[in-house]
Amino acid sequence: MEKENVINIFLDGVSNEILNLGYIESVALSALHICNVAGVEGSIVLADDDTLRGLNRDYRGIDETTDVLSFSNDHEGEYYGDPTDLNDRFTGDSFVLPETVTDQLGEVVISLPQIERQANGLLIDELGHIVAHGFLHLLGYDHEKHEDKVVMQRLESDILERAKNIV
Repeated sequence: MEKENVINIFLDGVSNEILNLGYIESVALSALHICNVAGVEGSIVLADDDTLRGLNRDYRGIDETTDVLSFSNDHEGEYYGDPTDLNDRFTGDSFVLPETVTDQLGEVVISLPQIERQANGLLIDELGHIVAHGFLHLLGYDHEKHEDKVVMQRLESDILERAKNIV
């Protein structure tokens, strides 16, 4: 029997009155299904611009808001700031989870106000796209090269199509 995936959704300073959290969860689960990942737990945090700006500054060295940040437990991201800023922050020690804890994939943090600003159509469609994009980053996909961008875009389309059929 295949292990089940778990998606946790947290709201940090934003309201869910206009959001379909079931659809958001189905997008994340669809990303894991399409990428053949089973038995993991992932989180989505819907937050405000200040939260994303602070995280972007602290973990990427870019002092501006962004739509999504993915914090993968398996794939390291790029830091664009001054490397000396990191000297006092990270010890290099690994954090080991107890064996009874589900395999933790990571966390996707999304600025809901930024998603509202950049949505060309329905907010839920843009949010679904960003969730798919963020989960692909958790799984190690990127879009730095053209061919990688094409792969991500194809996967995002497949994920969204599957998610719409679930809900």
